[in-house]
Amino acid sequence: MAQLNTLKQKAHSLNVEIYALYLACKDVRVKWYVRFILALTIGYAISPIDLVPDLVPVFGFLDDVVGVTLGIGIAYQLLTGDVLNQARLQAYEALSSPEPVTAYKIIGYVWVLALCIVAIMVYKILFSGLA
Repeated sequence: MAQLNTLKQKAHSLNVEIYALYLACKDVRVKWYVRFILALTIGYAISPIDLVPDLVPVFGFLDDVVGVTLGIGIAYQLLTGDVLNQARLQAYEALSSPEPVTAYKIIGYVWVLALCIVAIMVYKILFSGLA
């Protein structure tokens, strides 16, 4: 039972860190290229779509680990301590409440927005010559 509680605490702290990175990405003090790296890393971390499918032995999970670790490591180095600490505090307060549904809604809305933008771009590319 103690191991289950430890696992739950680690999962909660990981969720807090990912949400803190999302909040840091929204901060106006963060430069555009750091935001881009954070958006790619967070999107890849929570996305069910992988570059290499998980069914491929070793490499399926290795690309997830390497990609997310590199992205988060680079983001941590580029973010200032003040921005990161403030984002962690906000994330902890938001996810410690009984309903962390807000974070999931935000992530879902971001993916829907990204898919809409891609669909519009594909539509314009395919049908730009027709008029």
